[in-house]
This record gives sequence, C-alpha cells and structure tokens, in this order.
Amino acid sequence: MCLFPKTSVFANAPSMRSVDRVQCGFTLMEIIITIVVLSIASVSMLSAFTSAAKTSADPMIQHQAAAIAEAYMEEIQLKSFADPVDVELGGPEAGETRATYDDVQDYNGLTDAVALDQTGLAPSGFAGYSVTVTVIEQALGAIAAADSMLIEVTVDHALIDPITLHGFRTNF
Repeated sequence: MCLFPKTSVFANAPSMRSVDRVQCGFTLMEIIITIVVLSIASVSMLSAFTSAAKTSADPMIQHQAAAIAEAYMEEIQLKSFADPVDVELGGPEAGETRATYDDVQDYNGLTDAVALDQTGLAPSGFAGYSVTVTVIEQALGAIAAADSMLIEVTVDHALIDPITLHGFRTNF
C-alpha cells in the first residue's frame, strides 16, 4: 500500500522542489495474511512429498518380488514333468532337498520363509521376501489334466500385496 502526500504537487506549482516523497509499505494485517497463506501452502506441499517418499520404494519391492517369482517359475518349468527315478507322490520324495528336486511335482508345497536360490542359499538383498509354490494337475485347453501341471508361485513382502505368477508345464 502506498501513501501519497496530502498536498498536491499542483498546489505548489511555482515551487516544484518541494515535492514530498511517496511512502510505500505493507500493513501488519497484509503481512500476517501472507504468512498464513504461505504456511498452509508449504504444509500441503511437504505432506505430498512425505507421502511420495514413503511409497517410493514400493515399485522397487514389487519389481524384485516379480523377479523372484520369475526365477522360481523358470527353475520349476525346466525340470522334468514326471519323476525319472521314483513313483510320483505329488511332492518331494523322502530325502530330497530343493537342490536335488528332479521333477515339477517335487516343488508342490514348497514354502521358503526367505527367498532362496536353487541350491538353497539366500542371495543378499532379498530379506523379507517369502515364497510359496503350488503344483497341481489341471487341464490346459485340449491337453488332459494328467498331462498338464499348473504352477503357482506366490511371493510376499510386508510392504506390498502378494505377487502370484501362474505357469504350466506339460508332458510333451
């Protein structure tokens, strides 16, 4: 707000030297309103940044969970459809460990509290991921259920919803 002098410049026309200075400034009320508006704006911006920062790791965790599920799925699908040595029991045979699984059905019921590689070792950086595998007979189009296995790999982490990957292994 600017305050102009009460006397007009034209009132003293002969003496142009005595022109008063114009005084400009803000009132206390304008300053308080400006501070309140800036405070509200900065609080809302900071809350938006905070929520973005809290969820910024979620895409990375989801991507890692998907990569773990794909690794398990690839490992399982590369195994033989039927047990080459023993009679199939629908799960691992006595004495088998993940490192010695030799067919798809050995993985049925596999639950790893920590994501492991196929030798049973926990890779660094994957703490907090748990994996569950289910293998069941299920028909796939014209392929009979006896010749087709549905594989479900579920990877869970506390910060995301579980990621489930579905795949088939057929006896062909």
